[in-house]
Amino acid sequence: MVRTADAAPARSLHAQRRVFRPVLHARAAGGTRPASHAVSERAVNRSFSIYLDLVRIASALLVVLYHSNIRLLSVDKLPFSPHGHAAVIVFFVLSGYVIAHITATRENTPLEYWSSRLARFYSLALPTVLLTPLLDVLGEAMTPQFYGDRTTHDLAWLRIITSLAFLNETWSLSIMSFSNVPYWSLCYEFWYYVLFAVLTFMRGRRRVAWCAGVALLIGPKILLLAPVWASGVVLHRWSTLQRIRPAAGALLVAASCVAYGAFHHYGLTEAGSAWLRQMVGAHWHQQLVFSKFFVTDYLLALIVACHFVGMRALAPPLERLAPLVRPAAAYTFSVYLLHQPLIQFYGALLNGDPARPWFYVSTMAAVFFSIFAIGTLTEQQRHHWRRTIHRLLAAPPVPPLPAVVLGIDTPIGLAIIRDLGRHGVRVYGIARSDGAPGLGSRYLHRGMLRADDVVRQLQRLGEEIGPAALFAIAEHDILTLNKARDALQGYHMMFADATRMERVLRKDLTYAAATDVGIFVPRTWHPGTIEEAAAAAAQARYPLVLKWADPNAMIPLLRHAGLALDKACYCHDAPAMMAYLRRYQSLGRYPMMQEYAAGHGLGQFVLMKDGEALYQFQHQRLHEWPPEGGTSTLCASLPLSQHAALMRQSVALLRKLEWEGVAMVEYRYDPATGQAALMEVNGRFWGSLPLACQAGASFPWYCYQALALDHPIDAIPYRAGVRCRYMTAETRRLLYVLNWRELAAYAAEFLRPRSGYFVFDWRDPLPLWRDLRHSVLQRLREQRYLKKAK
Repeated sequence: MVRTADAAPARSLHAQRRVFRPVLHARAAGGTRPASHAVSERAVNRSFSIYLDLVRIASALLVVLYHSNIRLLSVDKLPFSPHGHAAVIVFFVLSGYVIAHITATRENTPLEYWSSRLARFYSLALPTVLLTPLLDVLGEAMTPQFYGDRTTHDLAWLRIITSLAFLNETWSLSIMSFSNVPYWSLCYEFWYYVLFAVLTFMRGRRRVAWCAGVALLIGPKILLLAPVWASGVVLHRWSTLQRIRPAAGALLVAASCVAYGAFHHYGLTEAGSAWLRQMVGAHWHQQLVFSKFFVTDYLLALIVACHFVGMRALAPPLERLAPLVRPAAAYTFSVYLLHQPLIQFYGALLNGDPARPWFYVSTMAAVFFSIFAIGTLTEQQRHHWRRTIHRLLAAPPVPPLPAVVLGIDTPIGLAIIRDLGRHGVRVYGIARSDGAPGLGSRYLHRGMLRADDVVRQLQRLGEEIGPAALFAIAEHDILTLNKARDALQGYHMMFADATRMERVLRKDLTYAAATDVGIFVPRTWHPGTIEEAAAAAAQARYPLVLKWADPNAMIPLLRHAGLALDKACYCHDAPAMMAYLRRYQSLGRYPMMQEYAAGHGLGQFVLMKDGEALYQFQHQRLHEWPPEGGTSTLCASLPLSQHAALMRQSVALLRKLEWEGVAMVEYRYDPATGQAALMEVNGRFWGSLPLACQAGASFPWYCYQALALDHPIDAIPYRAGVRCRYMTAETRRLLYVLNWRELAAYAAEFLRPRSGYFVFDWRDPLPLWRDLRHSVLQRLREQRYLKKAK
């Protein structure tokens, strides 16, 4: 093509403040240019960048006119339509100029260069190559005359593969990418990028060998137009051309316009091609295909380069047009690459009368609307492409320690696997069942089912893989592993020791520390007898929340008594509360009683080491199950500037508890009063960890760096406003509170661009499938069991 596959960056040249940074030259006398001159030169560069964007837009439209100039769309010849080939040459020159600029400024390493270039190409080339044959098949089925000899269907997979490898125009090949004729120029430009990278980043014999190898691969056709593309590089790097005076610039602009007028008037493009045909013969002339105009293309490239040199010296005052020009210029790559198959498809779909202008106008309106929609989507994904390609091309040092995650049956364990795996850590996972979502993750090096003696299982694994970082999800697992620390000395524990865990598991100790640092705690009672509970019931304000101060210590006692562990019970009056407490009289142990705190859930998350908060993150619980307060089913990341004073208190609380590792300080926050009431401190990875990781708060990776490697963490700020849903619990909540407003909000959440999921991730889809399959099979087994029981 040749709008430059970054000749038209999504953000236009003008959008980059550094674009066309002036080169300050020392005067002969040894001084430098004054500051006012530098400011003036920056203004010149801004104006010139806007002008280049305008040229890019005009050239893209001329190419569209050229390909839409068919009698089936309009019986009249369209004005300016003969200038399509000249517009392609403009694109080539502009592409060379821009690539020379970006390698001189920001993409000055092979890794940065190829990460950006490949992302730019494939973010649009891939959907275009896959969409074009689909459009062709549908369009030709509706109105075959719009296609005729303008498309090809045979050897479809070969056409797709060669198009994605940019090999369509090598040597004597000319493999048409279905109906997308303009795709040829992208196949030229890609190899110019390759040659430019070889010449820029390599030295000595390697450079010569690679240049020769690339030349042998692509053949003479593509090489013949390489000087046209290279003229843009010369234009950028020849510093003398940047010091031309405005008068000389005006002369160059005028001369270039006159020269192009004569070039077009005398039909030099076709004349040069005809002369070349006479010189090399009809066969070889035909083999050149899109390069058969190369003789006069050199002259045309010189005219374009002179025009650019002159316009840069004139620096027309175009800054006011920037808000209009920049957004339009961002779509020129999409316009160039998508217009041909869309023109034919919509022409076939609408199938109107070419004698009436309305048919042409409506067809082109549909084309540009589709280009805008597709271009917007592909541009939004380009940074994902760049990060992925950067990660694939980079050779990061392999982290010295593998990681073992105990408990990959939950979204928490899955989030740890994904986060560590994406940072190159080799992850081993231990699951309770073969339906664990974590077992399906592509980031899991090896998964295994949990043995009865998990400590011995970890010992055997440690003997096999050597030292490793050990992550545990559930509190009872952390308690078990803390008791076996001496037997697991080869592991670096990614959780707090037994003493610290006791301080957060026993809520009376947590609340006492919170009171010391000034955090509000709802009134709480710890009854030792039923009489003490009755006395507290008479004083309390309802509703009350009943929950165990140390639930892990109660699990074996409750199980022995045949009672289930309730995470929390909400009582709205004294009789209901007393009836609930009498269930535990035989135990002689009672849950603590706490006044209900209004508001929504607010979680503040901190990674602590040696009394310092290494990383902080916070989120708001938008939905919970049960709705009165419980597991987060929909949550959103909040900026750290919000609730900053409360975050300082949370850090102070963790210091008071002498905490090490990750922890969540959980509050109920009432927006009406601005009061935050402490609920608990979770001394482990929390349920909404997938939200933190998707927002960029990579707690598992930071914990691994700080506690396992004892390295400073390479932290980056997270993104506020990211939302995440736990679909299973969120659906249960919807069915419980079902109304039209909740149903509409539930459906609308699927359309939010920054909304993610606890389990589903398009980069790692198998865990969702495994989770759904396991849920369905488990449900079927339950149904069979009930039928047999009956």
